[in-house]
Amino acid sequence: MKKGLSSSVITFMLIIASIALAIIVISILFSYTGYFSNSGSEITQAGPAYISTSGQLTISIKNTFYDAKIIGVIYNNTLHSITPIILTTGINTYTINTGFAFPSNNQVSLILVVVISSQNTIYIPVTAKVLL
Repeated sequence: MKKGLSSSVITFMLIIASIALAIIVISILFSYTGYFSNSGSEITQAGPAYISTSGQLTISIKNTFYDAKIIGVIYNNTLHSITPIILTTGINTYTINTGFAFPSNNQVSLILVVVISSQNTIYIPVTAKVLL
């Protein structure tokens, strides 16, 4: 009776230890590949942005994500989805048709550019000068 109980306790302890070890190994692997952390990854407006009254936004974006794309624009709490624009890493300039008309009496407009990556949805606040 004691031998059976002893071997079942040892088996139970081995199962618990192997599960704990598996969890530790998996978390180390995910941390190493950056699955759970985005340390050092950023996407921001780089330099001035300009927008025409017809809604063409020209913006420079600094991107360190390898799989980011622009999927929409928010203006006056309204989302306009766009054909996805794949962002390359580094600082690049993009022209986006926002789908909104901007009044010529505004000198500056605040727009949110919606970007997605495999792990995040990112909203880039953009201050754009309205071109007449």
